[in-house]
Amino acid sequence: MKSICVQVRKKFSIVHVSERTGNYSYVLFAAPLAIHIITAILNIKDGDPNRGSKALAVVTACGTSTFVIIPIGTITALLALITSYNSAVGAVKKAKWKLIKTALKAMMRTFQTAMDAAPADAESIAASGGFGVKKVAVKQKNVFSLTQGVASGSLICIGDTSPKAVFHAWWTSRDGINFTLIMGTPDAENNLDGLGKGRIWIQHQYRTRKGVQGPIKILFMDLI
Repeated sequence: MKSICVQVRKKFSIVHVSERTGNYSYVLFAAPLAIHIITAILNIKDGDPNRGSKALAVVTACGTSTFVIIPIGTITALLALITSYNSAVGAVKKAKWKLIKTALKAMMRTFQTAMDAAPADAESIAASGGFGVKKVAVKQKNVFSLTQGVASGSLICIGDTSPKAVFHAWWTSRDGINFTLIMGTPDAENNLDGLGKGRIWIQHQYRTRKGVQGPIKILFMDLI
C-alpha cells in the first residue's frame, strides 16, 4: 500500500512516499515569481520618416483586434487624417501628426485597460493593436513581498516589519479596489491557501504594542 506524508516548511516542502518498491522523499521549493508590470508603448518616433505608414499599420491593427473594440467611426476618421497627413507639407504636416499621435495614444490607453484586466494575455492584447510592450520588474528590497506557493492557488506573503511590531494585519482583494480583512498574524509571514487562480491583491500593515501603525502597502500577483 502506498502512503504519502507532506511536511511543510517555511521555504520548501518535503513529500515522503512509501510504497512496495521503497521509500522516497522529494523536496519541493516554492518558485519566487517576479512581479512585472507590462505597459503598452507606441513604437513610432516623431522624427521617423515612415511614421505615416507606421501609424496606418497601428490604426489598421486596432480596427481588426479581437481583444479590444475600437468604434468604426474612430478608425475611419483616423484613416482619413493619416491620408491628409501624408499629402501635407511644412507646419500643416507637423500639426496633423500631433493630432494623429494624440489619437493613437488614446487608443493605446484603451488597450492598456484591457491588458490590466487580463495580465496573462497582456502581450497578445498589445500586439493585436500594433503596439509594443515594456516590462518593468517591481523589486522590493527587504520589504513586503509575495511568492507563489507550492500548491496551485497558494501564496506566501512576507510583510515589512519593525522591531517593535507585535501584530500584522492582512487584506485580500480580487479587483484591487474592494479589500476584505482576513485573520492577522503575530509575525510578518502569512501563508494563504485555496485562493484559486488569477490576479489577487494583498494589503498589509504592521502594528506595534503602543498602537503605532506601519504604512499600508499593496502588491498583486497572478496565481497559477
